[in-house]
Amino acid sequence: MIGLAGASVLAASVLVASAAGVIGPLVVQEADGNRREIETAPEAAAQIEQPTISFIDSPSATCYQPDSSRNTCYIEWNYLYVTASTSQYIISMTVSLDNHLRAYHSGFFQTAMYIPSGMVGRGFKVACGPRDAIGLGKTYAYTLRARETSGLGAANYGSVTCPGVYLVNLPLVRR
Repeated sequence: MIGLAGASVLAASVLVASAAGVIGPLVVQEADGNRREIETAPEAAAQIEQPTISFIDSPSATCYQPDSSRNTCYIEWNYLYVTASTSQYIISMTVSLDNHLRAYHSGFFQTAMYIPSGMVGRGFKVACGPRDAIGLGKTYAYTLRARETSGLGAANYGSVTCPGVYLVNLPLVRR
């Protein structure tokens, strides 16, 4: 998760970008526990009465560890899905983990984008992290973003916790 200082810097960056006219108004909506943020280009803001880019449907973010003796986990979703507004096309969908871009999917004259789990292989490889008192490891924050040709964008945020692994640190012995 983003710490308090990171959230303050992010909020300040958004305010500066908005004041400079780089991004337009931000519409925030929540439904079924999912948060959607829609940003518009400043010149398009006056024309858009009700943004209609859909929520990014992204059920069941999971982190799994195929081999419990290794500090290797994979984060995956069952699928990712978004639809564009009427007469618009989806340009791209991105997946970021802890603010690092991990996947970029681009569209070509398509009104919806569907990314099944098999399209990203085993998932996104991450370190599981050291095991805590209840057996859990590292928690990763994810951001899913989609853009369409009208300049609208949607974003989903969440986090997923991986199973922990016992890490053994051996002493360095010099000969």
